[in-house]
Amino acid sequence: MSDKMNRRAFLGMTAAGAAGVVLGELMGKANNFLPTEKASASTLNETLDFYGAHQTGVVTPAQNSANVAAFDVTTNDVKELRELMKKWTEMAATLMAGKPLAVEPQDGAFPPTDTGEQIGLDTGKLTITFAIGASLFEKDGVDRFGLRSRKPAGLTEMPIFHKDSLEDQLTHGDIVVQACSDDPLVCFHAIRNLSKAARGVAHLRWQQTGQLGVKAEGTKRNLFGFKDGTANPALQDETFMKNNVWIDAGDGASWLAGGTYMVVRRIHMRIETWDQQSYSSQENIIGRQKVSGAPMDGKAEFDTPQFAADAAGKVTPLDSHIRLSNPRTGENSERERILRRGYNFMENLDSVGRINAGLLFVCFNRNIQTQFESIQKRLTNPNLPDKMLSYTDTTGGGYFAVLPGVTSKGSYLGQALFE
Repeated sequence: MSDKMNRRAFLGMTAAGAAGVVLGELMGKANNFLPTEKASASTLNETLDFYGAHQTGVVTPAQNSANVAAFDVTTNDVKELRELMKKWTEMAATLMAGKPLAVEPQDGAFPPTDTGEQIGLDTGKLTITFAIGASLFEKDGVDRFGLRSRKPAGLTEMPIFHKDSLEDQLTHGDIVVQACSDDPLVCFHAIRNLSKAARGVAHLRWQQTGQLGVKAEGTKRNLFGFKDGTANPALQDETFMKNNVWIDAGDGASWLAGGTYMVVRRIHMRIETWDQQSYSSQENIIGRQKVSGAPMDGKAEFDTPQFAADAAGKVTPLDSHIRLSNPRTGENSERERILRRGYNFMENLDSVGRINAGLLFVCFNRNIQTQFESIQKRLTNPNLPDKMLSYTDTTGGGYFAVLPGVTSKGSYLGQALFE
């Protein structure tokens, strides 16, 4: 909709959400993100190359399913951490190529190298994206791995915004991995085997799965029933990506050039409460027409709302989601724009029997403070908060720096940082 965003019992959930974060238009212009309903076998088995200047999973068209997992690093030895990144690099390249992690037959005296649940499945355009959190550089005032001086100024811990309900055990993390594929089991297999390989060096902190749903065409919808992705930039817009997504060597941390900043938030939707709202109330809360996706003063989905001609908010309420997320005030609005990559999640009932569902919000931006945070602070301004805050809840999340791509075999993730 946006025109711009119990430790063990909850290990299957991401700490990613924020009441009022940009629920809107997460997924990109209609066909940029959505798979076709009847994909051919060759399409389902398409593999993407792990190697390149940028990591995959950022401007890659979104696959059907996602699994986002955060890890806490348990070692104090930077050499062990570096070896893990080397091992993960090789594993990711192998998994994305659709190859097994071990040659059969494996030694029967030891646990299998590859857990095997993906055998016989197509890769579904698997992408695996790696990013690191501020706590990898410094935690409780301690320079954990001698990297504190290299921490980018823009990489902070995600703050608590107005009406957030963040839980510590579901928030932050030293490393986050995003696995996306058209097959959820392929995503699970990737995260499972990366976690298995990290044993003794890092362990899972939180995990969240999500899915888009399969449809032939058109902008996908979120669980409030509204189109979600109308105002996202086209993935082929290289100028936008250069200006608003990819980090440049001159941005303050040269080792991060070619990477980007990633925001992950788990937004729980209060489904039962939302379902009691009238049709017109729902449209006024979002600021769009429910079926067509058009702005309140428009006729078609991609029409631009004319907020200047509606200064009093009689057509599109001043506290509607799309109006606060993108007031359309010219150059500032363009500089704030982010690249969203979100997924719906639908899980078991919560502890009091309510539907446990919502949005796994993921976005990428070149500068968190001037892009995502600028939007989020407007949405959560106590003086005029986003009306949708009454129907969403936030349990956690995190800010992460997506590492630059690995350009060739023999190199590894984060090499410029460690060496």
